[in-house]
Amino acid sequence: MSVQAEPHSKTAATSFDADPIGLEIMWSRLIAIADEMWTTVLRTAVSTVIGAAQDFGCELQDATGGGLAHSTRSMPVFNLVMPDTTRALLAKVPASEMRPGDIFATNDPWLCAGHLDDISVITPIFRHGQVVAFANTVAHTSSIGGTLDGLRARDLVEEGLFIPLLKLYDAGQPNETLFALIRENVRQPEMVLTDIAAQVAANDVAARRLLAFMDEYGLDRLEPLVETVQRRAEAAMRRAIAAVPDGVYTNEIEIEGSTGDLPLKVAIRVSGDELWVDYAGSAPQEPGGGGNCTFSYAHAHTVYPLKCLLTPNVPNNEGCFRPIHVSAPLGSILNAQRPASVNARIRTGWHVHELLFGAMAPALPDRVQAGNGLMHSLRAAGFEADGSEFGSYFFTGGGRGAGGGRDGQGYNCFPSSAGNVPVEVFEARNPILVEERALLPDSGGTGRYRGTPGHRFRLRRLPGSDADVRLYVHPDRLRHPAPGLFGGGPSRLTRVLLNDRDLTNGTGRLTTGEVVLASDEDVYTSEIPGGGGVGMPE
Repeated sequence: MSVQAEPHSKTAATSFDADPIGLEIMWSRLIAIADEMWTTVLRTAVSTVIGAAQDFGCELQDATGGGLAHSTRSMPVFNLVMPDTTRALLAKVPASEMRPGDIFATNDPWLCAGHLDDISVITPIFRHGQVVAFANTVAHTSSIGGTLDGLRARDLVEEGLFIPLLKLYDAGQPNETLFALIRENVRQPEMVLTDIAAQVAANDVAARRLLAFMDEYGLDRLEPLVETVQRRAEAAMRRAIAAVPDGVYTNEIEIEGSTGDLPLKVAIRVSGDELWVDYAGSAPQEPGGGGNCTFSYAHAHTVYPLKCLLTPNVPNNEGCFRPIHVSAPLGSILNAQRPASVNARIRTGWHVHELLFGAMAPALPDRVQAGNGLMHSLRAAGFEADGSEFGSYFFTGGGRGAGGGRDGQGYNCFPSSAGNVPVEVFEARNPILVEERALLPDSGGTGRYRGTPGHRFRLRRLPGSDADVRLYVHPDRLRHPAPGLFGGGPSRLTRVLLNDRDLTNGTGRLTTGEVVLASDEDVYTSEIPGGGGVGMPE
């Protein structure tokens, strides 16, 4: 299919509609470009959090910043905040003022992915001197400075280096001032800068592949193709929403905040082919502890699970989300204001899908999923005998909830796509010996369909190492298990132990996330729950 772009978008878009097979091929080619971006990051990044846990996302965007093609393996929430970041960039620097070779970066939690660890790298793509698209990657850095014990952070300033929207490269030349600021404010600068270089490389791959694609199909601009792809995705979502009975669907759950249990409330209104989500009544933002969500992050965690429920087989792009409208009270834990601490925002954001699925269960009983065991994030840090600093992440996913007429499936930390870090990789980066990593029997909820079991892992300092090893943990499900649905049972609770002693002192609450392994005899243990069950067990 070769289509020369025409002056009027509607006419050109009609030509794409006339050849659905050709359109499918072109659409798939765009997704393949985003997939190659993802592979580039995976193969060139060096940190465990990116290279092993795969905590990053890649997206090809249209000239307005709208999502055009997401990598199929990207972190879903990252893909859904990227348009916000690029639109904020365009509001600050119009496309007419950008030059070939410009590359921009930010980790602003209110524009990007919700906390300082995630850096967005944005590259405008030029054709015939005009910006025709953007390549955007977001990745979790191995270090952003600030306190390592995020549970004790009182505000954003304590959480690390803040990078406003700035040029990382200016017409191809590195912004040495920004690179110097990053280098001097993070704990492992070479690792951080190498990972950022991986993002730059991925965007460069996207630019070259997109321009070759446009050459092949004789496209001077992308708008007609963009309009067709996004319109079709929007139409599919509207059909799916229209099939849901009109009404208001509500739910309320409690989550574990730093100051105690906190309510999350939702009212989902379905009317015709549009859907409104309102979080009125949810808890106010907390004064510390990092569990606050920026609205962009909460919005992404809202539309993604709804997309999974309604149009799971339609490739993600801007059109999918136009019929979904989200609101949260200003100053609430789902719409926190500066300078709120947000480092551990997953402790709130990762419960949104559970809240939404519970609300939609009466309308879509065969599609919803019971609660998940969620992810246990552990970070090791310390100094080797030669004075060099070590530090890396160890992600372990809890079990998935049952749903869709089957037992829970897998350990991919839904609603994230992050992977479990291999033991061998973690041990190679830190003076740590992992003694056990095993499934945890009967840790998932009972039911007609059972939740996937969770994990237990035990680790100690590598024998013969003299340095203290500091572990920083952000456990969830200490007081509230993964809930079941339709009579299914809940999961077990999380347990965190040092030398078999409960670190919560029986309260189900941690006041600090720091655990020190000061001798070869010290053993840290985590027991991470499985998912909830669905249906009465009998």
